[in-house]
Amino acid sequence: MADKRISRVPAAPMLELDLKYEPEYRGEVKQHWNVTFAHQKKISVYGKRIMARVIDQIRDNDYQLRDFYQLHISSILEGTDIEPETAYSKIKGALYELADVKWEFESIEKKEWYFRHLLDTTREQRVGYKDGIITILLNPQLAPYLVKAAHFSKFPLHGYMNLKSWYSMRFFEILAAWQDKGYWEVPVEEYRQYMDCWYEYDKRGQVKKGKTGKALMKYPNTMLLIANTMKEPEKELAGTDFEFTFTPIYETTRPTRGRKKIIRFRFELKKGPTLKDIPASWLENAATGSIIARLRDWKVTDANIVKYAPILKQEGALELLKAWELKNRSNRHIDDKLRYCNAAFVRAGKQALEDAKQAKIDAKNEAAEAKLIVQQALNL
Repeated sequence: MADKRISRVPAAPMLELDLKYEPEYRGEVKQHWNVTFAHQKKISVYGKRIMARVIDQIRDNDYQLRDFYQLHISSILEGTDIEPETAYSKIKGALYELADVKWEFESIEKKEWYFRHLLDTTREQRVGYKDGIITILLNPQLAPYLVKAAHFSKFPLHGYMNLKSWYSMRFFEILAAWQDKGYWEVPVEEYRQYMDCWYEYDKRGQVKKGKTGKALMKYPNTMLLIANTMKEPEKELAGTDFEFTFTPIYETTRPTRGRKKIIRFRFELKKGPTLKDIPASWLENAATGSIIARLRDWKVTDANIVKYAPILKQEGALELLKAWELKNRSNRHIDDKLRYCNAAFVRAGKQALEDAKQAKIDAKNEAAEAKLIVQQALNL
């Protein structure tokens, strides 16, 4: 006789995960300072890319999280040689990882400690993947760290999504937060925690110990730590805004004999600190000084001029000024220069960035095709 208990178990319905809206990206991630400098667990680059695409959809005028976020699988595969048709296992693995991610919170007095899961897997609408669409449900209890964050840093998605190493992504995020200073200096112990190279823990959150009873640590030797966490970022970030040089800082005194210990790391951004004010040299130059004066007349802020003028170059800025003058002479007069001109200036700057990025990709593809043609010719 068949066991009737089996037939009583209701089957979970397969809920639809089709695309419900078209994702819009602004091209940068606005991340709470506590998230950037959290002691993050190392996950795959695909998990990091998914979260970057999700946070990129959160707008400054949002007052709460969406019920769910969606993205095309193609948006996290750019810069890789993985085809969307064969990416199922990568996405599945990334979603498994994200479902296990917990954000840890501890009071200053260390008398209170708790954690929150990153994703919400309790609702009827589910985290998952279907027909090239990824659906993410964020834990609403984390909204204060994602919506209307008071203390945050920003980093551009341009360049970030093409990184192939988790360590490179962490460097990108952290160095972006220190871009205005031009360098990041950090004690070795803190660096270990930022890079998930601190003590190893078991499933119960207890520190693992070796046969001698000593706590186990990932890359316990400092030179191993440097070799395994800095080499990839140094290579991948070369030529970007976050290209850096590394300097170890040694202890000044040592109570016993032996080689002095490395106690801090210093990472200098090769491009130096990000400009906040228009340099005097720009204003003193006859050509650029004239353009800046005209942009100011159209109420373009100094912050936007500093950020986007080098991308647009003189030609791009002059084209915008010409367009505004023509528009103002027509029956479509610009009433609010501050709002209209700044929006147009920023939009043109971001488009110039995307064009430069695409040109770089096209050049890389052309070089690869040329190399292939040469190899084929040599094999004839």
